[in-house]
Amino acid sequence: MISIIIPSFNSGKYIGRCLESIASQTYTDLQVLCVDDGSTDGTSEILQDYAHRDKRFELLLSNENGGISAARNRGLAAARGEWVMFIDSDDWIDTDNCEKALETALRHNADTVMWCYKREFGSSTAPKVFYPTQRIWHDDIWLLHRRLFGPCGEELRHPEDLDSWGTVWGKLYNREVLEEGTPVRFVDNREVGTAEDVVFNIDYMQKARKAVYVPQPWYHYRKTMESYTNRQQDNLAAKWDRLFDAMEQRISQYSLDSDFTEALHNRMAIGVLGLGITEIRHAGSWWASRKAISSILHRQRQSSALKEMQLKYLAPHWRFFYFAARHKLSFTVALMLIAINRIVSRSDNNSQDTTQSNNPS
Repeated sequence: MISIIIPSFNSGKYIGRCLESIASQTYTDLQVLCVDDGSTDGTSEILQDYAHRDKRFELLLSNENGGISAARNRGLAAARGEWVMFIDSDDWIDTDNCEKALETALRHNADTVMWCYKREFGSSTAPKVFYPTQRIWHDDIWLLHRRLFGPCGEELRHPEDLDSWGTVWGKLYNREVLEEGTPVRFVDNREVGTAEDVVFNIDYMQKARKAVYVPQPWYHYRKTMESYTNRQQDNLAAKWDRLFDAMEQRISQYSLDSDFTEALHNRMAIGVLGLGITEIRHAGSWWASRKAISSILHRQRQSSALKEMQLKYLAPHWRFFYFAARHKLSFTVALMLIAINRIVSRSDNNSQDTTQSNNPS
């Protein structure tokens, strides 16, 4: 059996497609744990309807919004399957996803299977394929473990892909591995801001023995303005300090070598991009934006990490951006972040407009 955990909060506009993609799976031995995290928009009624029509669907209700980590942890506590999958309520999966993922795990005797995804922009689709061919980590699974902390060497070429490997969706987990010893659970996303799934995967891969990647985009990812991530951006720098503390703690706890520390420091340096865009979106004026960016560049963690990062591996445009960040050129960095934010916002708005036009309700 596969236990599928779906955390949801005010997902009424999208969750129907998610649930339907699960109900129509070619592999049918499923336990579908729908964890409603205090929704107020009718999401729970949709979930109740599915639970009434299909006994595989189980509804777990919360009166208050506790965050995605708490919702997923509640699902894990109720899981009965030998395998576990996570799907976000905005997204959906191919109808043969479960069948093919499980077949891959059993054929390779793997603890986890990973696959890539398609990013959905309303009427258009952009596949995200990490590698063009299948990959297996066994004796070298430490390489995958290290990549979760951050990129090193040639992996720095695409800093925008920092956490492509770190999501919990797009993976099949062995529940025996999840529960053996100290059970793997999510840290509170309200405390660390983002990347709670990366920390979850770090703890899981510390125990895993074999992982398989399949270059098939079985998962369909749709980012919406109502998503959990977009609600966790206040005081992000302070939250990321707690995130980095959690990762440093694990490097010490698991006695990991210097490559892991280098990877984490590169994560801190690359994170200037995300911190900067967040500040740009909240600043309100040019001078406020520049002041906020200057503050980020002068933070001890980010400043030290930027000095250590090997810029030679970066693509030219990113090399220029992080060179300016390293030398605390707040004017230049702010200008670039404003431009990047406009591009990203235009893309998100186009996606939202198209999605809304296709969903008149």
